[in-house]
Amino acid sequence: MSPKEIATHYGAKVFDTPDAATTAGFVLTETHEPRNVWNKASAAQSLMLGLRDKKEAGEIQEIGLVIEPWKVTGCYLPKDAQSAT
Repeated sequence: MSPKEIATHYGAKVFDTPDAATTAGFVLTETHEPRNVWNKASAAQSLMLGLRDKKEAGEIQEIGLVIEPWKVTGCYLPKDAQSAT
């Protein structure tokens, strides 16, 4: 699976840049810079699992993933954030 497919599987929003995520009210977490495409998918999976656990525990409202050409960054919408829609 690609990082985008992994994000979709977990119901995460996908962003192209960190600025786009922060503009939408998301808080950035870890960034992984894997050396190849397979490791990029593994990095995305790792980030999503951690964020999913926090969402299921009720600590955060929504999860997201910033997918750039050579790195992936997890992000989340804080529980107390207002919806932008």
